[in-house]
Order: sequence, then structure tokens, then C-alpha cells
Amino acid sequence: MYSEKNFNGCAFNPLTKEKMIVTYPRLSEIILPEWQVPELDALLRYIICVYDPKSILVTTERDLNYRKGLAAELAGLDMNDDVFMTSIYTCTHDFLAELIVRFLMRFVKSKEWAAIVIVENCFWESAKKLMEPISGKNSKEELEAVQKKSAIKDELDKGILRLEKYYKSFFGEDDDLQARAKTRVTPESIAKLK
Repeated sequence: MYSEKNFNGCAFNPLTKEKMIVTYPRLSEIILPEWQVPELDALLRYIICVYDPKSILVTTERDLNYRKGLAAELAGLDMNDDVFMTSIYTCTHDFLAELIVRFLMRFVKSKEWAAIVIVENCFWESAKKLMEPISGKNSKEELEAVQKKSAIKDELDKGILRLEKYYKSFFGEDDDLQARAKTRVTPESIAKLK
């Protein structure tokens, strides 16, 4: 399906045969001593697969959740541990979110790309919330749920505007380039242009 050479464009190839830190000692710059856990190597691989703008998964897989699943498999994460995998997919793992941000800051070095990654993730989380049925024990709780959904819908609109702004900045205000890329502008399609 994917091989090591498919990821040659990444800052660090996540399918290297050796431990990531051994092959790429620079990665130790973003790792705190308390993060030295058995799954650290797989987490680094996962982060690069999902968040490096030059990752083949970013450039070929538009569905963020599907991309996360593929990345988890490629990285060698324990797919049978549902609680652990939920913490990975939702970024509630003890230090995953901070490790992602450190990777983006230190090695990707694009504030616009980091913003695109974050806003897109929030957008899909919000969309998922909107798809859940409105429920409540009484009419007051149902009304509150409706109001919350309305606020989330407003945030989705704002998220789209934010993404447009970040895309514009990421493209360097090149209107012609933006126009060509707007057939379906996503972080994935942007990564193909870099």
C-alpha cells in the first residue's frame, strides 16, 4: 500500500526501519524527558504521517479521520486498544497534542499550516456534534441543545472564513494560484502545491 519511499518528501520519513530518534536525532529537540514511553516511536511516526504537509497521506487522503486511521496502522500503534486509540484520534492522549504542536513549530515552521490543521480538526469535530440528535430530559434542556447547535453552526461558518484567510496567507496572496487550487481547497491539496 505505502512504502518508505512514498514518504521521502517528509521532514522525517515515518517508515524508516530503525527507531525514529536513532535515524533522526533532531526529533529529540521536541521531546520532553517524561515522554520517554514505549509508544513514543509510534506516536512520532503517526504525527508525521498525519501532520507533515508533504506526507503522502496528506496529499492523497482528504478525509482527516481516514488519514488518522491509516497513519495509526502505518505507525504501528495498538489498534486493538480502543481506549488508547480514542485518545490518539481525539488528541486527549497525555502529551500528543503538545508533541504535535512542537513538531509543527520546530520542523514544519508554518503558522498558516498549523492554523489550517487546527481549524480543520475543530471544523470536523463541530460537524460531528451537529450530526448528533438533539436530546434533553425536558423542553428547557432541548432548547439549550438547539441553542448550542446554533452556536456551533455559527462557528462552522467562522471556521470556513478562517480557513480561507489561512489559505490566502499560505498561498502568499497569489490570487491566480488560489483560483487554480480552489477546485477543492483542502490542506491536502495545498500540500501538493508546495
